[in-house]
Amino acid sequence: MNTQVVSQRIRNRTVELLEWLIECENEPPRLGMNELINSWADWVPVSVAKDHFIAQGFTPLQSDLVQKVSAAIDAFCQATPQNIGDDAAVIALPQWGIVVAAARQALIAINVKEQKLNG
Repeated sequence: MNTQVVSQRIRNRTVELLEWLIECENEPPRLGMNELINSWADWVPVSVAKDHFIAQGFTPLQSDLVQKVSAAIDAFCQATPQNIGDDAAVIALPQWGIVVAAARQALIAINVKEQKLNG
């Protein structure tokens, strides 16, 4: 499998995870918060070079915004137990609101670019 295909799959999965974060703004994820956070960590490295996301097909602006989501998730994780037992309680934390807002901003930037390409 060539690197372009792998990069596109990583990009697509990152976009799906951004959508999943937003869907869980006021309602815990069906699979649980632990699974959502672990899925993000599986696909999006915590500390990466500035151009990491650009290599996955994101623009520089989108790359910055995805990194902000990652930083917000890291701050959220610092405010929660390692194993989250009460999903409803943790989505009420202000840190979760910051995660969702960052994800929304990143997804808007991604969708604007795609609309321009398809429009």
